[in-house]
Amino acid sequence: MARYSHYLLALLFAFVVTLFWLSWGLKSSVPTLGLTFDSASCVLNDNAITANLSFQPFISPDDIDEAFAGSAAYRLPAIKSKEQLESTIFPTKLWQKSGNHGIDDARRNDAKSWQIQTPGLRHEILTDGSGDQYMREQYADYPELLNLYLSLQVPILKADFLRQLILFNDGGIWSDLDVTCHAPIDTWIPEQYRNKTNLVVGLEFDGSQFASWTVMAKPRTSHVASVLRYIVSQLEKSAVDYNTTISGLTMQTISDVVDVTGPQAMTRGIIQSLERETGLPVGRPNISNLHEPVLLQDVLVLPNAAFAAMQGGWPTDRGPYLVEHHYAGSWKNDKGGEEKAEEKAEEKAEEKEEELA
Repeated sequence: MARYSHYLLALLFAFVVTLFWLSWGLKSSVPTLGLTFDSASCVLNDNAITANLSFQPFISPDDIDEAFAGSAAYRLPAIKSKEQLESTIFPTKLWQKSGNHGIDDARRNDAKSWQIQTPGLRHEILTDGSGDQYMREQYADYPELLNLYLSLQVPILKADFLRQLILFNDGGIWSDLDVTCHAPIDTWIPEQYRNKTNLVVGLEFDGSQFASWTVMAKPRTSHVASVLRYIVSQLEKSAVDYNTTISGLTMQTISDVVDVTGPQAMTRGIIQSLERETGLPVGRPNISNLHEPVLLQDVLVLPNAAFAAMQGGWPTDRGPYLVEHHYAGSWKNDKGGEEKAEEKAEEKAEEKEEELA
């Protein structure tokens, strides 16, 4: 009897060792990528996504990007749960950024419109230098993300990334300088949604994506964190696709700024976050042809009249006009940023020569 007991114990021990060996082999063979948060972590692999966050996540095929595998884990400050944020208010602060040419009279008048509509609004206009300094101060404890930001050489990529980093860390309103405000900020959210909204976005005139020129957020939302994750993955993918580094990216080696760091990137990041948290598909049917604001969990989506009325032909059946975007488009050149005066003069001269030819 004792001999059989020894045999059984030996078999049990061999079984346990085999299970341990198999689990260790699987763990070491599956490539992982991670976006971690202080006091919270989120690790993705080919089989599952786990997180000690307040929501139940899911894995999306869009979250798995081969080019992102093997990258450093980009840490962020701890996100806040939907319930935590609902008990807070939106910071009454406007963030904007000027280019290296400063602000002309038209943009100065646009900036004043915000103070006229919302007296007492705190307002900060960053420059290239102060934007970098903001990042050094606010993201000093997150060197991977800080160094990635500082390494970007294309101004529009850097400005787009800074927008989301500020909205995540501080919240408030981000608006491009070429935007006129037409309504007090405290009227943007309908009464029935005020205690349920943590992020406010508006549709562009085509109704297929969220406008990035004006966004209002509470700090540390999971949705903006998702946007940051998407942008990082797209930057790394672009670098791999063109066999370069992130610091080596140019306007010519970016597939599309809109998709990598701009409004499409923001739209996809937010939609992925909503799907992850609700477990339900979210897409164009949820946001198309809106005539009044719609609350998707804690994200308030405004009809295109709110932020894109001018481009939409000033519709009369899609709610109030909140802001007006003038599409100055100073980044739309081969360098992705404002051009020097002499460069503009050279371009105009070349255009004139072509017309005369």
